[in-house]
Amino acid sequence: MGLFDKKEDARIEKSGGEVVGPYKALFAGETIIITDPKADIEEGDTILRKLPNGNDERSIVTSATFYNQGVGSIGPHYQVKFRKGGESNMQKPTQHINITGAQSVQIGDYNTQNIINSFEALVKQIEASSASSADKQEAKSRLKAFLSHPLVVSVLGAVTGTVIG
Repeated sequence: MGLFDKKEDARIEKSGGEVVGPYKALFAGETIIITDPKADIEEGDTILRKLPNGNDERSIVTSATFYNQGVGSIGPHYQVKFRKGGESNMQKPTQHINITGAQSVQIGDYNTQNIINSFEALVKQIEASSASSADKQEAKSRLKAFLSHPLVVSVLGAVTGTVIG
């Protein structure tokens, strides 16, 4: 039995916490080879490997390169570079805090309140501008698309979706 015959199941945790897979994978030192060409994997994802003790080994993807040409008995595949560690996106606590009549309050979530205030001010400026209704709607639509992009949400937090309803 060769190295390429020792495939294990690997699941991929996306930045939003969704887990996809399992995919067949080879864990070969500093590289993980995902042998499913349709695998949904990208930089920043976390590869989950079930260990014999039942725990998940977590590997954060630093680069994922797809190779359409196979090597030996491996067909098209991804070669993944990674760093160990990380905590589950699903383990982050949710904070629900309601404050009325206060300004400049920052609680948790890495103090993203200032950023949110800036985007809310931008929306107000768009509304107050002399542009046409269509231009205002397009600008707000583009801002909403930007704020709902998975990478932006992962950096700023899910609260960004509340800026534009």
